[in-house]
Amino acid sequence: MRDIFVTIVLIAGIAISLTFAAFETFAADCGSVRGEVLRLHIPANSDSGEDQAVKLELRDFLLEEYGGELSDCGNLAAAEVRARELLPEIERRCTKFLRERGFDYGAKAELTDMYFTTREYDRLILPAGKYTALRITLGSGEGHNWWCVIFPQLCLPAVSEQTETEDNTEHVLESFGKPQKITVKFAIYEWIQNLFN
Repeated sequence: MRDIFVTIVLIAGIAISLTFAAFETFAADCGSVRGEVLRLHIPANSDSGEDQAVKLELRDFLLEEYGGELSDCGNLAAAEVRARELLPEIERRCTKFLRERGFDYGAKAELTDMYFTTREYDRLILPAGKYTALRITLGSGEGHNWWCVIFPQLCLPAVSEQTETEDNTEHVLESFGKPQKITVKFAIYEWIQNLFN
């Protein structure tokens, strides 16, 4: 009986060790994804219809004016440097954009590290954790936000052609490897990560 108990304990120990080793590899993969993307985050002034609508108009303006420039950077570090250089211009132009549409509040542009929950974007799943984000806060920033990945370019303005969207998404997914369909692992990873935050 004692031999059976020892065998069960050994098997359980091996199984737990293998599970943690696999999870540690998965956690490292999650960290590498976070180290490859620059997110765009736009909190609206409020949840009023007007504030939410102008948030989306401003999104399209930003993507048209700066999306290509940032996505052409060779890596995340270069994209961050360029975004930081553009902050005063982005803030000025966004505030002007709002004023021209009759809004009396401005915009604040910053490059910041912020926590995002696990999000699915088309066939790419972005794990929870801290990401570098180009955040454009409109007015008080108390309304619902909009986000996407601006480097590599996964943000799509409303006026994008569908074929361009599909081609670009395929190219970006290739850079991250196979399309991810492992939502359960991400949920467990997020739960464990929250235990230590």
